[in-house]
Amino acid sequence: MTDFILALFHTGHKLRISTLYHLLIGKRTSSVLLHGFFYRNLSFFDSFSELDEKQFNQLVDQLIRKKMIEQIEGFGQLTEAGQLQLQTSKVTQLVDLNGLRYGRERERMWQLSLLGVQVASYLTYQKNEYIPLDSRPSFLYQTKKWVRQSGKDFLIAFPRELQHIFASLNKYQANFLANQFSGHEQFGRVAFQLLPAEWQEVPWDRLYYQNAIDAFLHQALQQPNFRRLLKQLDQLNYNQSMLKTRNLYLRGLSIEEIGKQRNLKQGTLNDHFIEWALMAEDFPFSDFQLIAPASESEMLMWRYQEFAEIPYLNFRLSQILFLKEQDYERKTAAD
Repeated sequence: MTDFILALFHTGHKLRISTLYHLLIGKRTSSVLLHGFFYRNLSFFDSFSELDEKQFNQLVDQLIRKKMIEQIEGFGQLTEAGQLQLQTSKVTQLVDLNGLRYGRERERMWQLSLLGVQVASYLTYQKNEYIPLDSRPSFLYQTKKWVRQSGKDFLIAFPRELQHIFASLNKYQANFLANQFSGHEQFGRVAFQLLPAEWQEVPWDRLYYQNAIDAFLHQALQQPNFRRLLKQLDQLNYNQSMLKTRNLYLRGLSIEEIGKQRNLKQGTLNDHFIEWALMAEDFPFSDFQLIAPASESEMLMWRYQEFAEIPYLNFRLSQILFLKEQDYERKTAAD
C-alpha cells in the first residue's frame, strides 16, 4: 500500500496530506475534487472508501521515515529517493480508472451487467429455469423490466454490443472481464482467479479490478441495450443536487435564479458547477468569461486573492478548462 500512496505524489508538487486521504475515501467537496484534478489523482477518487485515517497516516509516516517523501506543515512532497522508487510503479497502467464518474455504483453496475448477460444467454437458448447470479429483488425486477421493454431483435443486438465492448478493451481487460460472465453452459470465474500474478497484491488487486470495470462501463454506456440496463444505477453515480442545478441551468435559468429557486448559497452553486465541469466533456465553458495562464506551473501558483476582479467560479473554471485542454494536447501528441 505504501507504493500506491507514494505514487499519489508523482507530480512532485507539495500536496496536502489530509486532502489525499479525503480523495481516497470519496469526500465529494470542490476543494478535494480540484486538488485531485490539479495534481492528477482524481482517477483514484473513492477507490478506498473504507480506508481508516489512522492507517493512512501510518503509511505516510513510513514513507517519511524511508525518506521517500518529506513533510512540511501538513504538506508532503516527493524526494529524489521517492522519484526513483516510482519508476517501477503500476499506477501508470491504470489509464481507465475513473472514480469520480463510476466510483459510487461501479460494483453494482458490474454485478447487474453479469446478471443481464446471464439472462440474455439463457433466453437465447429458450431456457427459463436457472439460478440467477444475483437474487436481489431490485436486480431481478430491473432485468425483467429490461427484457420486457426490449425490441424484437434484442437477442441478436445485445451479443453484438458485448462483442463490440470487448473489442474496444485491451486484450488483458477483455479476458479478465469476459471470463467472469456466466450463461447457458458457461460458468464464470471469480475475479481473484483471473488476476494477473503481478496484480494479486493489496492494493493493486483492487485497482486492477476497478480499472478494468471502468473501461467496460465507459464502453457499455455507449451501447443502447446496455445503457437501458445500467441507466438507473448510473444516475446514482452523480451528485443528485448537482444534476438539479445543471438541469435548471440548461433550461435557461441564470445562476442567481437557480440560487433563489433552490434556496442555495453561492458557495453550494459553485461546488455544483465545478463538479459538473470536472465530470462532463460538454460543459459550457464558453458561457463564462475566463482567464488563461501562460503555463501549467503558473496556473498551479494562482491564488484567487490575486484575481478579485472575477467571480470565484470563473476563476476555478479557468483552471479546469486550461488543464483539460493541456490533457487533450498531450493525448493528441502521443497519438
